Amino acid sequence: MEETDSPEDGIHRSGNYVQALERVVPDWIEWMDSRGVTTLEALDSRHLARYAGHLARRVNARRANGDAEGITPATAWNYYSLVSAYLHYCQQWEYIAENPADTDRAKDEMPDRPTTDSGQQQFWSQQQRETIVSYVDERAHDAIDADPRSREALTAARDRALVYVLGFSGVRGAEVLAASRDDRRTGITWADIDTDQEILTVLGKSQKVEKAPLTDRPVRALSRWQTLLDPPAETWPVFPSFHLASLREAARSQLQDRGVDTETIDTVTSLSTADLADAFRERDLTPPALTTEGGRYTLKKLSQEAAVDCSADPKDYLTLHGARRGVGEAYYDEAGFSDAQRALRHEDPSTTSKMYAHKEASELSDVGSEIFSSEE
Repeated sequence: MEETDSPEDGIHRSGNYVQALERVVPDWIEWMDSRGVTTLEALDSRHLARYAGHLARRVNARRANGDAEGITPATAWNYYSLVSAYLHYCQQWEYIAENPADTDRAKDEMPDRPTTDSGQQQFWSQQQRETIVSYVDERAHDAIDADPRSREALTAARDRALVYVLGFSGVRGAEVLAASRDDRRTGITWADIDTDQEILTVLGKSQKVEKAPLTDRPVRALSRWQTLLDPPAETWPVFPSFHLASLREAARSQLQDRGVDTETIDTVTSLSTADLADAFRERDLTPPALTTEGGRYTLKKLSQEAAVDCSADPKDYLTLHGARRGVGEAYYDEAGFSDAQRALRHEDPSTTSKMYAHKEASELSDVGSEIFSSEE
């Protein structure tokens, strides 16, 4: 089958999306080629139905015996959607007259779409939030009192600021941390924080720059963290990584780019974490940002150390997105649907509605109980 250029619909796709597209579409093309469909002109809905059936069989294989080639229903629909997006692009550029993936005939062969009960998703409760906040406060105070220049103090103060930002602002983890597969998401910098106005500037899910409410709770933790970190420039990440190998790699790369001699580079990159952080300041280097993977690991570790009760949650630790849902739930409970939607920056109200469907159903149940009580 002929390959055309990658889909370009005027929207800047995230790195994760592009990488998935570049992996899935060539695999699909190879699958179609092996079945004798070698041109776009020969493609019709029957061929997409067969592909959909192939995905359904992989889902069934996973369900039946844990087959290594098996996939989940969500993955199957993700693959199909990527292929459909590619064919939509081909249709736009008139390589084909219609998108054969966008037909009921083809989609009927797909497994049932996975459904998510909003009540089964994790929401940081007020108690969970205050438990982890209390723990990171105490941990940071103890580490800073012991030695404010130590790696332990730096890590504890950073983690405290991270928990506060996640727990009270409602931002997505990928909006404030670096995403390893998306070169646009490099973590927020100090230039992105306005503590006076209590606003964060982030790259939203929409791939547009957005303003997110910081609220007053994280301001003190961020201010103390900034004083301890002492970043020499606003371009420094708010949440740098203190993974020693990553710091050394970043220092080596930046010094090499400046033409610094090998002996000096070796000396700098042999330093311990705290001393290396000093070297980054003194030499006007920029440390790498903590990644979303690092953020998840940090929250898991902190949840365990703080003994946060996650027994009723689908995960046994507090998650990045659970923090966001918890913030939205607090807005929903105290200020209503509209403010929850605005705080979470959902362009489509249905997104907010789906997230809090369990609460809306519960509220309607209470209303119904009052309505029908007179009939008893």
